[in-house]
Amino acid sequence: MIKKRNLDPSLIQWIMTVTGLGPGIGNIFYVAPASSSTSQYRTHWQEMGVEKDHYIYDAPSKAYADMTGDRNDVMLVAPGIYTETASIDWAKDHTHAIGLGGPNVMTREGKPNCCIYTDTAAVDYTIHLTGDFCQFHNLQVQNGDTGGSATGDNLSAVGIAGYGNYFKSVMMRGINSAAQIADAECSSLEFGDGSGESLFDDCIIGQNGYGGTRTSTSQGHLNWKNTDTAPSSEGGTFNRCKFLSRAATAGVPMVIQTKQNSIDKVWLFDNCVFSNYWVNWADQCNYVFHHLIGGGPATVQVLLKDCIARGYDAWVVAGEASGNWIHTNQPASNGAGGLTVEANA
Repeated sequence: MIKKRNLDPSLIQWIMTVTGLGPGIGNIFYVAPASSSTSQYRTHWQEMGVEKDHYIYDAPSKAYADMTGDRNDVMLVAPGIYTETASIDWAKDHTHAIGLGGPNVMTREGKPNCCIYTDTAAVDYTIHLTGDFCQFHNLQVQNGDTGGSATGDNLSAVGIAGYGNYFKSVMMRGINSAAQIADAECSSLEFGDGSGESLFDDCIIGQNGYGGTRTSTSQGHLNWKNTDTAPSSEGGTFNRCKFLSRAATAGVPMVIQTKQNSIDKVWLFDNCVFSNYWVNWADQCNYVFHHLIGGGPATVQVLLKDCIARGYDAWVVAGEASGNWIHTNQPASNGAGGLTVEANA
């Protein structure tokens, strides 16, 4: 049984500042690699009095297993690569994770910051988030690797089926292996049945580095994947986020919607960047957003406020009833004032 220990008031104050949770913080759980010349976090925590047999773990999944829902328990993750061999099914409401490497979560080849990672075959999501009102800060989450073992069943870095969750400075990196590139089901971030009102600040979705070049016209780094018969993914907000892709096939989009009623209500992209890298910028893809059904989405509004796209010809493919779902405040011949206009080339 996990013992309750006295919590350092300065640490609680810092966590309150980072998360905005207020004074109701639960237990603190620490995750760090084995101590070495390049990782002294575990040793330092023990010198500070953290009980290694109760609160220090070598994997996020092990720390999560001991967390208690609805208590604002917080996991602190030291810099390192944490290889998981099964999905972390994050189902406990009001439980949180903070990376201790700072908010810059971009990666160098083989040297990420705080990275939760899997390359085990058929691990569908590195983190499968079904809990509500959870927070994730300063982390990279990756599913698959170049030349690795990930198959087409390694669906996404993060799959969300919970409500009201928050991501700050998190990189979600999928579609890395050849098998993932070849499978239209794979993505970097997936919204599933029952998800809604997630908030993303300063996050990175996708990747344009290693892993090969995407070719599937039915695949997106962001995938709204609800079924028509299940609760729709009802709304969400992306602030100052960067969406990255590497494709050299014209019809490959950045974002896809798979069913007529996959998404609902209002989705806001505010000051976001959508960038596809075609080798040496030799050409461009056709469009950023694509839905895989006829007639257009039913009741959703996707609003693009002060967003830019590079490596694409248009926001949405012609004939997709774009006025039903994609609107932007970008300059257009028929736009005036603060009214949004139907997105077009």
